Amino acid sequence: MEQEVVVSRSSNAKTAVKDLTGKLKRATGDYHAVIFMAAISFDFEELSKEIAACFPKAQVIGTSTAGEISPEGFLNNTVVLTTMYSPESKIHGALIENGSRYPVSSKNEIEKAMTFCGIQKNSPLSGKNAFAITFINGVHNAEETILSTLYSIIGNDSFPLAGGTAGYTGSTAVTYVSFNGRTTQDGAALLFIKTSCKFDIRQEDIFNPTGKRVWVTGADPISRTIKSLNGKPAQTVYAQQLGVSESQAGSMTFENPFGRYLNGSMHIAALAGFTADKKIQLFARVVPNSTLELMKIGNPKEKAAETCAGILQAIPSPKFTLLMTCITRTLAFNRLHIERDIISKYRETFPTFCGFSCYGEQIGRIHCNQTLVTVVIGD
Repeated sequence: MEQEVVVSRSSNAKTAVKDLTGKLKRATGDYHAVIFMAAISFDFEELSKEIAACFPKAQVIGTSTAGEISPEGFLNNTVVLTTMYSPESKIHGALIENGSRYPVSSKNEIEKAMTFCGIQKNSPLSGKNAFAITFINGVHNAEETILSTLYSIIGNDSFPLAGGTAGYTGSTAVTYVSFNGRTTQDGAALLFIKTSCKFDIRQEDIFNPTGKRVWVTGADPISRTIKSLNGKPAQTVYAQQLGVSESQAGSMTFENPFGRYLNGSMHIAALAGFTADKKIQLFARVVPNSTLELMKIGNPKEKAAETCAGILQAIPSPKFTLLMTCITRTLAFNRLHIERDIISKYRETFPTFCGFSCYGEQIGRIHCNQTLVTVVIGD
C-alpha cells in the first residue's frame, strides 16, 4: 500500500489537474484508486471529469469541502488529491443518486462494486478484510437514509464504514460528490476496499459528559428538530441545563452539543440553532422518547495525542491515512490557536495524510457531528 498526497491552489480545473498530476511519482495509469477533496469554488463537475480522465484505470471519488487537510495544514480554496497504489487490494466504487428520495435505485451499482471486490452479501464475515469509504451530499439531511439503504444491501450491520458529509463555504447551500467523473448533488460516492493490509477505522470525540440528561418528549427525526425536552420547550430546557438565559444559549451550542446513546455508545448530535418557537434544530436525527446527555468540550490536543497513539498501536506502520473532521472542530481549533499543534501531531504520526472539513461524519451505520473519523491502512 502506497499513498501520495498532492495539493493545487489553481482556481482553474484543467490547470489544477495538470498541477496535481505533475507532482505525482508514478504514471497516472498505475494507481488503483484516487480520492480528491475540493473547495466549493471549483467547477466541481469539470474538475471531476478532468481528474477521472487522467486516471483511466483507477476508481475515482471526490467531494466538495468546507476546508481541506494536508501535511501543509488546514487549507482553504484548494484541491487535495490522494492516490492509492495497492496491488494487494481490490477496489471498486459506486455512485448513489436520488439519495434523499430513492437511494435504493442504485442497488445494482452497489452490488456490482461488492461483487468486483469479492465482498459477499448477507455474510457476517464480509467485513473481516474489507471496508467502505463514503462521501455523502450535505443539505438534504439524507445521511441516515443512505446509510440504512446501503447496509440493507450489504446485509451485515457490522461492516466497517468511514465517511464524511460533503461540505461547502459561503451562503449557497450546495454540495457535490462524484464517482469516475459522474457528479450528483443528492446522493453519495463510495469505495469498497477488500485488502490483505491491516486497516483501522475509528472516531475521535473531544467532548465529555456533564452528567446532565434530558428526555426527548417531542421530536421530528426527518427534519432533525427537537420540539420539547422534559415536557417543556426545547430551548428553555437547554438553557436551564447550562444555567444561562435563552439568549445566551445560542453562543454555547458548539461547546455543549448533545450526546446520543446508540448501540451502547455515545455519539454527538450538533445543534444547528434555535427556531422562533424555541425548537432546537440539529445536524443529526434524534428520536422521541430517547435520552440525551449534555456534553462539554475537553482538551483537543490531548485527544489528538490519544487518537494517534491508539492508531499506531493498531497500525504500527501507517501507509495510507484519510481524515474527515467536522467543520465546527476546524473553526474551534482556529479560535483556540491550536491548528498547527494538531497538524504537527498528525505529521509526527503519519508519513503523509489528507482529509477535509465536513458537515457530518459517518462510522458504521451511525451519522454524527463534531467528531473526527479516521481511516488508516498499514502493511
